[in-house]
Amino acid sequence: HPWTIVGQKICDEVYKESNGRIKITQYPGGVLGTQAEAVDMLRAGSLALLTSGPTILASFYEPVQVFALPYLFRDREHAYKTIESDIGQKIFNDIILKKSGVRTIAFWYFGVRTLTTKNRPVYKPSDLKGVKIRCMDVPVAKNVVRALGANPTPINFSELYLALQTGVVEGQENPITTIYSQKFYEVQNYLIHTDHSVHMGTVHVSEQIWKKLSPKDQELILNVFKRNRPLIDQMMDELTDKYLKEMVAKGMKVITPDIQAFSEHAQKYIMEVYGKEWGDLIREIQAVK
Repeated sequence: HPWTIVGQKICDEVYKESNGRIKITQYPGGVLGTQAEAVDMLRAGSLALLTSGPTILASFYEPVQVFALPYLFRDREHAYKTIESDIGQKIFNDIILKKSGVRTIAFWYFGVRTLTTKNRPVYKPSDLKGVKIRCMDVPVAKNVVRALGANPTPINFSELYLALQTGVVEGQENPITTIYSQKFYEVQNYLIHTDHSVHMGTVHVSEQIWKKLSPKDQELILNVFKRNRPLIDQMMDELTDKYLKEMVAKGMKVITPDIQAFSEHAQKYIMEVYGKEWGDLIREIQAVK
């Protein structure tokens, strides 16, 4: 995966540029435990860095979940600008940092989330009425699926292929790279370009460990992360294009739906559910130029 490849490149460059003073060892594939366990390790200072996603920090600040909402960002650049703006930095490196002891030092692109179904061509939200679409068993994930017009059905990711194959659920939503790597194209016939969420990842560092570094070394690490981010974007774009072509060649049908209808339906639903709590923040984010 591009994250793993670029992650190792960052480890190597930090080691070289610090003349061997700073050695970062990468542990891919969740070998150190779950994401939640990793956050606890960051807080305890037994883990230095973690690649994850914004919502992993929701227990410290619930509104961070807005970054998972559909049609929040216009595109990848809007997402980057928002997260790097005063809005994003206040959330991650002021409010959450003070509550958790976890600093966020980089944001990585994970792809655009889109929809797949087994037997149902989808062009507008009403086509999803009563249709079971898999989601994680958390309120925000369920509401993302409802915002698209479907019936959210929690299924563990490890069980999703079988659930799609047997018809327990009709479809799912994920970035194209995930759809391909999990071979969902074997049990799904339609890929619908709802493109409802720009999925952004986050790189977190233990504040305990970060404070032990000199300002010069902190800057060195930040610079290495910053200059490697475009490589992740490039690799994700190349893989997305490659995998989509391969899935089409394997027989998957691609649909371009009525994006405006989906966007309007989703935003109306999201404001009904979250407008009172997060409405101002959502409007602030959407106003970022």
